[in-house]
Amino acid sequence: MTDVIKSNGKKEQFSPEKVKNSVKNAVKDAGFSPQEKMNVIEHASQDVIQMAQNKSQIQTKQIRDTVLTDLEQDDQQVANAWKQYERQHGINY
Repeated sequence: MTDVIKSNGKKEQFSPEKVKNSVKNAVKDAGFSPQEKMNVIEHASQDVIQMAQNKSQIQTKQIRDTVLTDLEQDDQQVANAWKQYERQHGINY
């Protein structure tokens, strides 16, 4: 099992579904077809899931950076939506 170290130091168990839901929220208003949305969600979340499988611990910043890198490669609009969400909710890394 992989633990996620949150920015406040608390730990929680890594959840692939939580990563997928976060990416899903970023792509929901991107104007993509359902298939395009699924491709972006799978690409970004699979890289994080693979990274987490090889570690006993992972920091939320590592998850965020990996997802954001993938989103920027797939579509800058989606990456911008992710960043906007962070700004709106006061999330700082």
